[in-house]
Amino acid sequence: MKKGILFPMVFVLVMVLGSVTFAQDQPLEITFWHHEAPAHRVAAFQKVIDLFMKENPNIILKQEVVMWGDAWVKTLAAIEANTLPDFQFGLPDFVTTMFKTGSLAPLTDLVEEIDEKYQIFPNQKNMYFYDGDYWGVPIMTMVMLMTYRPSFLEEYVGTTEPPKTWDEVLDYAKKITENSEEEVYGIGIGGAKNLMTDEQAYIFMASTGARFFDENGNITFNSPETIEALKLYNDLIKFAPPGAEAWSWGEIELNIAAGTLAMSPYFPSVQKRFHEEFDSDDYDAAHIPFYKERTERGTITYPNEVHLYKDTLEKPGHKEAVYDFVRFMMRPDINAILTSGQEPGGFFPTSVAASQAKEYWDDPIVKRFENAHKIAMEALNDYATLYGFEYGKWVNTGIGDISGADVLADTVNKVVSGQMTPEEAAAYGAELMTKYSSPIAQ
Repeated sequence: MKKGILFPMVFVLVMVLGSVTFAQDQPLEITFWHHEAPAHRVAAFQKVIDLFMKENPNIILKQEVVMWGDAWVKTLAAIEANTLPDFQFGLPDFVTTMFKTGSLAPLTDLVEEIDEKYQIFPNQKNMYFYDGDYWGVPIMTMVMLMTYRPSFLEEYVGTTEPPKTWDEVLDYAKKITENSEEEVYGIGIGGAKNLMTDEQAYIFMASTGARFFDENGNITFNSPETIEALKLYNDLIKFAPPGAEAWSWGEIELNIAAGTLAMSPYFPSVQKRFHEEFDSDDYDAAHIPFYKERTERGTITYPNEVHLYKDTLEKPGHKEAVYDFVRFMMRPDINAILTSGQEPGGFFPTSVAASQAKEYWDDPIVKRFENAHKIAMEALNDYATLYGFEYGKWVNTGIGDISGADVLADTVNKVVSGQMTPEEAAAYGAELMTKYSSPIAQ
């Protein structure tokens, strides 16, 4: 009788232990979201994923693309529904919004480890530093420069030298538009209420010395510097193609490639098309010009980071797997796949080691447009920053909501559409910002 009872008990115990061991032996499944929808960018991510899984067969990585226009809403909904990915790529203003939800886990130990090994550019990592911790690891970054078509400058202005001041930009834009009889327009900037207008308009603000906030996080948007930036923007958009007031990124890139635009303060990211489709060198980038007597330039940079969710910490082994993948992505040889390999001119390294990597500079498109890449590296190190993050720390956690509401673009739109004067628009934008403002110093 006892033997008959003992056998089933032993059998059950063996099955239970076997099931536990079996479960532990299963590969970990890690899901992450990023926002790069073009097929060649998805392919670059997949290449990195495949290389990582080859070295780490116990981990299965899955990428999911979430369009930037949906990122805020979808992530906030996922927080409520407890359906977040293990980690997500984001930008500084996006991270501040997620931070306020209490859903993020600090990554200070990982940032410091990678920084010691590869030397992360200070202005890239500092955008993710708050209250003694880092909340994101900058993997790759973006920067806007004065992109231009050298042949158009030579034909319609009589020089191959890009403009060095904003007054020269205005002069070039007028001459190109008029001398070409509007076959080519001097400048490519938008005026719609969207993120691209936020980005381009911030270059003008940074050039005039305007800021959203002071060091204590107080709103300083309604200033003479902002008004100057809005006036300059409004003067220049007169030499953009008809309908530019409604443009987004796609229209800028299509018109640069089509030969409709001579210049644009934009990401130098159309290199792949000039190289592969046109076999042309007629595309370059220069430093953002100086504004009047100012001796400091200004432009926008977007460090694309990885942030980790607290929910991930509750899944055994998931945090460690994410850390390993981040370390892998920051290896200079792998990082080159996500920068020059993903979109040459669109993404740049965030560390000294990766910026000097042979794998980066040996890319054939980088070699062809080497000058633009050198200019980008200089801008990233010397003067590129981002609205709300100019002080090397967070000063106002409302910046994510201000950016998400496209307050700057809304302000610009009011001017270029003729609804408001620059003075009225600066006051309007500052008033909108007060709805979202949350100064840290207070």
